[in-house]
Amino acid sequence: MVKNNRIQTLAELTKGYHTVLDIGTDHGLVLLEAFKKNFIQTAIASDIREKPLNQARRNLEGYPVSFVLSDGFLQINQPFDLAIISGMGARLIRKILTHAPKDKTFVLQANDKHEELRRFLNDHHFEIIDERVIFDQFYYVIIIVKYGKMDLTETDLYLGPILRTKPEAKSYYEFKRRQYETILPKVSGTRKKQIEKIINFFKQETNTST
Repeated sequence: MVKNNRIQTLAELTKGYHTVLDIGTDHGLVLLEAFKKNFIQTAIASDIREKPLNQARRNLEGYPVSFVLSDGFLQINQPFDLAIISGMGARLIRKILTHAPKDKTFVLQANDKHEELRRFLNDHHFEIIDERVIFDQFYYVIIIVKYGKMDLTETDLYLGPILRTKPEAKSYYEFKRRQYETILPKVSGTRKKQIEKIINFFKQETNTST
């Protein structure tokens, strides 16, 4: 199998937890990697669709896994220590988190709109306890949270309150700066001013100028 940094990183974040719930498990590859590395004891693989859940059953055959057809947390009745919600849009993750239990840790990997996800977390009594960024053909931002309290600034929403302290984030910020700069000529008015502000957030962290 080709090395997949995203899957390996998500699996590594399960280390130290006993039972992991993987929401939107797809083919169950994160759980499979976690079991192979002996990071976890048991798991719950969940998906809203029967077809990927059946594929996960095949991939995880022989491991102590429960398989649950569920819309997010709604049909999850078994106990777990850690929940992974990855590989989907930020808005879907936000929707899933509205039904999250309050005494767990959550590993979130949204494919887009990380600032919207952080704003939701800030406004709904979650606390970011760690953040990672990895490159695996694309940049992936991983946010680890639990219930708590925080007061994020607008800069934090775009850069991440913990991610901005990590040297590996620099190349990601440079990528995001260039990405927003391609948008700038296509917008005007209030939207243009907002994009200019966002670009400046990333500039300040990368010490670059245009």
